[in-house]
Amino acid sequence: MDSNMTSNLLSSKFRPIIETQTNQAPECPSPIQYKSVNNHHSAQDLAVRFLFECGTKLKTNPLTSAVAAQIYHRFLDAVSDSNYDPYMIAATALYIASKQQDEPIKIRDLINVVHRTLNRDTDVLDLSEEYWNYRDSIVQAELLTMRMINFKTINPDIHLYMLNYLKTLSSWIPPAVWEKSTLVKLCWTFLQDFHHCKVIIQYEPQLIALAVIYFGLQVCGIVVPCTTEQDQLSWHEEIKERAYMVR
Repeated sequence: MDSNMTSNLLSSKFRPIIETQTNQAPECPSPIQYKSVNNHHSAQDLAVRFLFECGTKLKTNPLTSAVAAQIYHRFLDAVSDSNYDPYMIAATALYIASKQQDEPIKIRDLINVVHRTLNRDTDVLDLSEEYWNYRDSIVQAELLTMRMINFKTINPDIHLYMLNYLKTLSSWIPPAVWEKSTLVKLCWTFLQDFHHCKVIIQYEPQLIALAVIYFGLQVCGIVVPCTTEQDQLSWHEEIKERAYMVR
């Protein structure tokens, strides 16, 4: 695919999403000492990584962690006061998402994972005053967070759209190319990583799903067959229409 065709396919709708995804290169070391971060805005950004780390330790479904990240971003977008503890809000978002995705986390497990992630190499909390303070904070933060997002249930719409579009695309690309490529896994990874950025809540889920697939196609070097610069309907518009027809 030549540069002119690539430029044309990368429409004005896709460009801000693709550029944001490209610039979100992970630079965080592991493990991170979250409590050593002094800048509050840096802590707000790291809180999403903290959320995903806690989700991994709790063995939650990746969709649950993605929904939690959207809840976290929506909370920050709704509040004018930025003095809330970002790690507590992130933990609370994970707790809420687990309920919404029918994968409820035991609050004691959540508290211990949060505590040990924030305080590396510490023991599991006993039923002490510190434990009950954590518990009270999460319960209160849960009500606050739900109020800030207007008690809405957040669904993993982007993932569902992306899987639907990939299914449609799989019948378009030659089987020999499709089966050897890592496109599906790559798109899933890109989408999960994209949840670290608040842009994930600023665009329509259909547009983000198509942008992630476009990015994946570029990385894998896959050309969608029968697409030219002269096409009246671009491949992403066509695949979107096909997906709607299936629904």
